Amino acid sequence: MKVREITVGELPAFIRSDEYAGLQPKPISPLRAISQAKNPDARDEDVALVFAAEKNTLLAFAGILPHRAKGVDAPVFSNSGWWVHPQLGRKFGLPVFLKAFQFCERRMFLTDSTAHTKSILERTGLFTMDPEVKGSRFFLRFYLGNLLRRKGKNRVLSGFFSAADSIFNIAVDLRFSFFFKKSHLKAYSLNAVERLDEQHLLFIEKHPGNSFLRQNTEKLNWVVQYPWVACNAPEDEIEYPFTYHVAHFRQEFLEVKRDNELVALLLLSVRDKHASIPFIYCTEGVLADVAHLLWKHLFQMKANSLVVFNTELEKAFRNSGRKWLLRKEIIRFAGYSNELKPIFSEKEYAFQDGDGDVAFT
Repeated sequence: MKVREITVGELPAFIRSDEYAGLQPKPISPLRAISQAKNPDARDEDVALVFAAEKNTLLAFAGILPHRAKGVDAPVFSNSGWWVHPQLGRKFGLPVFLKAFQFCERRMFLTDSTAHTKSILERTGLFTMDPEVKGSRFFLRFYLGNLLRRKGKNRVLSGFFSAADSIFNIAVDLRFSFFFKKSHLKAYSLNAVERLDEQHLLFIEKHPGNSFLRQNTEKLNWVVQYPWVACNAPEDEIEYPFTYHVAHFRQEFLEVKRDNELVALLLLSVRDKHASIPFIYCTEGVLADVAHLLWKHLFQMKANSLVVFNTELEKAFRNSGRKWLLRKEIIRFAGYSNELKPIFSEKEYAFQDGDGDVAFT
């Protein structure tokens, strides 16, 4: 049995190596490796991946993603994928994670953990886990037929519900058209921009909010330019424990202007018609109007749902009028290592919805 660590600088060569070709399943996808090698917050010598394998059988792995944060000069790291072979790797999972933790110099945070992961990390005594982070999934359209089809249900049944969805969504379109027929936001404009520039950097620096991570335009442009998922199946399928290809994935920067002055900047992600807002920066007092503009944009895109954890933005969506069909409360867990606890004790920092590696997926 071997335990290996791969640095950021070694990632491109690793995914071309015989060692990588032989491993089943793979500890990282090619798209992730290429992207992480371009991370502007990473150094070549930073460890990106730790894995354990018995010959060509992968037993466990833990990924690491470097970031820059407020209140600390040294890099901080988020866990980016933690997997254990269900039959052969159970005794290797935690040791591999703790080895990755040591390479982070114990400066690690997590933003989208499950209850199971939370319980494991709390038992180590090395992490402080926040209370559950509550968010909302807003359902905007009917898509039961598509859901049944993706789950491999009977074609006749999924076809019936797909037809029903189409009929019900005609009513949804009429309902949304009524909502947005008369807009009270004539002073506002919402436009997509392909790439963030210097004016956007100045805006982010002026309106950082209470975000823990120090984001800039170089980092955000990298997120969009080097995605981790591909649309449709690649030519060479690989066995990989996490999603690396989907039917549809789209990200766009949106700028909101009022009287031609920038008042909000955000990243919108849409994966298989399900939307999220990984990052948002805005001036005070505009979130209610931004929420209204985003509802209209999502309606025009025919998005099926929207997930929001950002407390103020989620509240703005809920208070913007009943423009959704159904709202479901969802939770996730976040936390940080004890080495970072003094920073969080000094100021009430928060994680954006896309912090860690969430923006990529």
